Amino acid sequence: MAGKRKLLIQSAVGLGLVVLAALVTGGVLGFMKASGQDVMSSSAALWTVGVFAVFTMLVAMWVSLKWMSSIDEAAQEAHKWAWYWGGSSGMAVGGALVIMASLPQAAAIDIPAWYADRVDPAAYAATGAFAMLTLMLIGYGVAWAWWWLGRR
Repeated sequence: MAGKRKLLIQSAVGLGLVVLAALVTGGVLGFMKASGQDVMSSSAALWTVGVFAVFTMLVAMWVSLKWMSSIDEAAQEAHKWAWYWGGSSGMAVGGALVIMASLPQAAAIDIPAWYADRVDPAAYAATGAFAMLTLMLIGYGVAWAWWWLGRR
């Protein structure tokens, strides 16, 4: 029980750090806007949000490392197996879609912009990355359930 309490405390600290970073980031962007800078086109805003994103991912990795080391060996194995087989399967589906998208016939497909009606290459790259991650997570979830159902 003490291990779970410690993990909950560490998770709460991680969440608190992310919330604090979001508040600082919002404050910086708000200050920039109040001082007359065009926040939407400012490279300083890009770097501010970039630092926030990197910090958030580092905190998420720290919390997940703490969590993974707190679970038993069977649960660890389930997650490793699910990520390898499920994530790889989802990535294979996404890879097939990427190969199909390289064909000239794919130019006729109208892909909706997910980022505020942007149609620049960065928005499409982010859309593709999000779609690939979604496929990997779906595969992971299916494989994780399969692993546990097979060992009941």
